[in-house]
This record gives sequence, structure tokens and C-alpha cells, in this order.
Amino acid sequence: MDNTFARRLVNARKIRCMSQRDLRDALNGAVSSSAIEKYEKGLMMPSSDVLILFSKALGMNLDYFFRPFAVSLNPSGFEFRKSSRLGVKQEESIKYTVCNEMEKYLEIEAILGISAKFSLDYSNVSVESEGDAVSLARRFRQDLDLGADAIVSAVELLESIGIKIIEIDGGGSFSGTCNKAGDIPAIVVNRGMASERKRLTIFHELGHLLLKCAPGVDKERMCNVFANEVLIPSDKFRGLIGEARHDISLVELQSVQKEYGVSVDALMIKARQLNIITDRRYVSYCKKKNALPEFKAAVESALYPAECTDRFRRLVYRALASDVISPSKAAALLETSVSQVRENLNLM
Repeated sequence: MDNTFARRLVNARKIRCMSQRDLRDALNGAVSSSAIEKYEKGLMMPSSDVLILFSKALGMNLDYFFRPFAVSLNPSGFEFRKSSRLGVKQEESIKYTVCNEMEKYLEIEAILGISAKFSLDYSNVSVESEGDAVSLARRFRQDLDLGADAIVSAVELLESIGIKIIEIDGGGSFSGTCNKAGDIPAIVVNRGMASERKRLTIFHELGHLLLKCAPGVDKERMCNVFANEVLIPSDKFRGLIGEARHDISLVELQSVQKEYGVSVDALMIKARQLNIITDRRYVSYCKKKNALPEFKAAVESALYPAECTDRFRRLVYRALASDVISPSKAAALLETSVSQVRENLNLM
């Protein structure tokens, strides 16, 4: 028996952070717990009426439950930062949400005949120190001919080299994660983050994809160093701020923030790492930020234009406008209504 529906039902429940009991309650007892268990084990199929109930309770389009599994993306391949306060259900929800989004993303690319290959491979380099992480960040910039210029859009840059950027509503405890579907990498970020944090998170997750750390090396720290160096090269930073400073004004740092899309906090960390300021001065900065709410608000202000990905959505409407897919298929991929799709399509 084809177990597509059974697997989809389990996945949808996990996406919505529901237990079988939660789902039963959402169905107002119309389907028993034992029946839900049998559906999830593939022991029986629902009637059309029950299927509609599942669709409404889980907020999924009907065709979701029968869409073939065409992507090999192992949910266990996602890693979350140790500092994350996500619960097990939240982590499961993120994993299965991304699997769903990745499936749709690769499906629309296949429909349009698009094949974006990711070819960067630094696995022959063992990262043993912060210096190694900095060197790989410089190599990354060199390989993409970025020079020392500011990266205007982290999202567009990585999408241009074959990485799928997926944004989700992950709550305040989630920043980002990454995984691969075969040889196709995906970076996942929280849609609600400030632009500067989102950019740093994107390149931090890129570090997880690219860096091969030696045993015992703190990979989280190496990925932070890598991300910071990709966003603003050390030599460029020294040229803007100076070699050694007793203090740095907020005006100077915010000027760099506006140009390079790096937060004041990340710039102060870089200044300390490069010995532009002393450890004592950095600690003083942290204490001031924690003691003065107005100062904290000023240094944490988002000054760089918001970044978001809309490539998947653009591809769906491209296929629709080219009569490659129907409005109902576009609505299913975008998880919206057919009327909304038609409204967005009709520009004239």
C-alpha cells in the first residue's frame, strides 16, 4: 500500500506542533485517537469527509496529503545551536516545515527546467583556528570575485550560487539552521530577525556547510568568525576604523553598519579580535549596554535595509504566467487561495 498519505499526515501534524491527542481535539472528536494512529501507520485511508477535516485542522491544502516525496532531505540532518531554547516539538516543526518548503522549491525548479548547481568545496582544508576560518572567508570572497566591497544582499548572493534560502516563522528562540537535499544545500533563517542578524546568521550557516573543523575545535565559534569576515574583511575594517583605538564612537560604527550590514555588536567583537580595542574596553561596552536601556536600543537598532527571499514565489508566478502550471497548482505551491493567485497575476 502507498504510504504517502500516512507520512504526509505525520509530517503535517509535526509541522503544526501537534500530538495525536492535539489533532484529535482540533477535530472536535470527529476522528478518534485510534483512527488517527491507524491513518498514520498506513493501515487505512480516510474518506473524503475525513480528509477535508484533516485539511482544515492542519491548515494544509488537500493535494499536500498526496504529493509524492521527491526530495531526500533527512530531518535528522538539521542541527540547532546549543544556546537555543527550542523545545522538541518546535525543533520537529522547523525540520518538517523546511522539508516541505524544500520539496516545493525543487519541484518548481524541475517544472521550469532549472538546475542550480552548488560547486564550492573546501573540505580539503581542516579548520583548526580562527585564522583558518578567516582564511576560508577570504577564499570564499575571492572565489566569488567580491573584493572588499560590501555584500549588498546576502540572500541574492547565495541563491546565485545554488543555495536555497528558506525563511520561516520560527519564534524568538530560533535564528537559523542548514541541511542538504543530496548535493543541494539549504540555509534556513527566522523571517522575523533584524536584517543585520539575518545576514550574519546566513553566513554563519554557510560556515556550517563549508567548514571542516578539526576534532575538538568549537565549530560554532569558527562559523561566527567566518561569517564576520565574509561580511566585512579585516583589512577593510582596519582601514575604516584604524589599527588601535582607545575608544570608538557609535557614529563611526553605525556608519559601517549602514554600509556593510553588520551590527554594532558584531563590529565591536571584530574590533576586539583584531586588537583594535582592548578586552577591557569591550567588557566596558557590554556593561554599558546592559545597564542603559537607551544605549542598548541605540546599538541594537536595525539600520540596514530588510532582506528577504522571494525567489521561490517568483518562480511559481513565472511558471503560471508561462502557462506551465495551473492557478490551482500555483495556489497549492504557495499555500494560498486560487483567487489570491489570480489577483496577483492579473496586472492589467
